[in-house]
Amino acid sequence: MKTPTEFIEEWMEAVCSNDVESIVSIYKEDAILLGTLDKKVRQGRDQIKGYFDFFIKLKPCGKITEIVVEAYDSGRFAVANGTYDFDLTENGEQTTAPARFTFVLERAGINWKIQSHHSSKQPE
Repeated sequence: MKTPTEFIEEWMEAVCSNDVESIVSIYKEDAILLGTLDKKVRQGRDQIKGYFDFFIKLKPCGKITEIVVEAYDSGRFAVANGTYDFDLTENGEQTTAPARFTFVLERAGINWKIQSHHSSKQPE
């Protein structure tokens, strides 16, 4: 079984692949997402897919710069907090968006699934 940190790194790889189905598949059916560039609270895979359909148009790829993980309920749940930098491409120009995150993960058999994910741009 992957550690929570390895799982978050796998999530980042899925985002960098720009494959929406791959990204959304690691969220629980009833997961909640507060996206980095979104004003909405999205609940459920259909709404989360809507966010990533938009987000991948920016060709995102990121790097985790810091992560702190705590386990709960004998390792059934984990909370990962940290920071990442996303490279985004818009109108042919590449920018970097430093952001912070919180993932609430639930163990599903030998895999993790995202129950809740909050991401927001770093304050200046």
